Amino acid sequence: MGQVYASGHAFNVAGTLRLALGIGIFAVCAFIFLISDKDSGVTFLTDDDIETQRVFSMVFCSVAAVVIATAPVYYKKLTKVLAVCVLLLGWFMPNMLEAALDSEMEKKRALMAENAPAGEQIIQSEGGGAVLTNADLQVFYSQKTASHRISHYAIYMDKQDSRSRDILRDALGRLLQAEYTRAYSRANGALFVCSNVPGERRNISSLLNRFGTITYAVPDKGVYEVDFDMEKANLVSQYSPEVLSSPMHASYVTANLSELRCFDPIRVRMAARSLANSNVQVLRGEIRRALLDVLNDPWASEPDTYAALIDAIVVYSNASDKESTQQCYKYFQARHALKRDVNKNVIRFLILQTPDTMVSPVVELWSENSVELGEMLNLLGFRAQAILLSKLKATDNIRLIGAILKYIEKHGTKDALPAVEPFLDYSDSIIRHAARSAVEAIQAR
Repeated sequence: MGQVYASGHAFNVAGTLRLALGIGIFAVCAFIFLISDKDSGVTFLTDDDIETQRVFSMVFCSVAAVVIATAPVYYKKLTKVLAVCVLLLGWFMPNMLEAALDSEMEKKRALMAENAPAGEQIIQSEGGGAVLTNADLQVFYSQKTASHRISHYAIYMDKQDSRSRDILRDALGRLLQAEYTRAYSRANGALFVCSNVPGERRNISSLLNRFGTITYAVPDKGVYEVDFDMEKANLVSQYSPEVLSSPMHASYVTANLSELRCFDPIRVRMAARSLANSNVQVLRGEIRRALLDVLNDPWASEPDTYAALIDAIVVYSNASDKESTQQCYKYFQARHALKRDVNKNVIRFLILQTPDTMVSPVVELWSENSVELGEMLNLLGFRAQAILLSKLKATDNIRLIGAILKYIEKHGTKDALPAVEPFLDYSDSIIRHAARSAVEAIQAR
């Protein structure tokens, strides 16, 4: 005790505070893991895989362990043991979160099963037993990962040949938005393993019903067996090429509607283009409804087919069509973000439906190519004036200045005069002439 008092460790407040700081850092990390779940809205950890969570945890806990271990307090052995415990807890904390989330998901699934409609429960247990054994499904079970961001599905379909297998493999991958889908020969059909599907595992029975009849399903495991029906899946065309390409034929619309609902994107694309080009006046409501139903499927992996469907829905949309507008705007945003060209008919349709929403993107496209998109800017009329005047003040590009002044000459209001008048004394004679013409046109109106 004399040595302790002589060294001053017995009264070392700084050491105690340092120890408290280390424990506090660990407590913050533990609290973040404790409150991380989807119900509370704290999802930045639950959306990451377990390796990322462990890195996050170990960064905090390593700092906490170092601070605790180096705290100048009397009980050195206790602080070192505490530091080791903090490191161990930091390593296993993601596993604890994973176990807690799994328990929560099991409770939710049990509750959903209790409240599920009777028809859905019958579908899940129909068939009396599985065709595939655990050995057959081992290729699926080996790919499962502990993550709440992605999921995996094993779908067995009987009566498969090589051609239909390729089409269905691509269709399942597209509809589920899987990162990759592989087909394995099993029994008298094929086992499709869809890997890295975004989101938590869900019941996909309604989707698989489009391929045939579900004979066995365990949604909690992501395992399904389907009695494949080629007619239900529209895998074989019931109509000749002459019927599909002749608008004057009595079955032309019916034939192409059937093609729209098949799983081969090439046939879907050909049917959409045929309907868009023919612009038939009969059964337009049925065509519009079928196109919207097909557009509800994911088409990001088939851009050409997606574009053909959008072009067709523009042709068959109503005067004030919110559903068609929503689909077209979604397509336009995706293409615009990727800097890809968009059919002028689609842009024109969106301008007529939602002009205020299209002002900013159309002006941006027009600034890059004023010749090609001059018509689209004219459709916006006076709505584009405010954003163009701001560009006029900010740019020194003579081509762009001249194009904006020509627009103002056609559509400008008196509010544009203060921004245009300074260009009456511009150094370039062409710009001065354009500014004078714009001012005179505004005053004449």
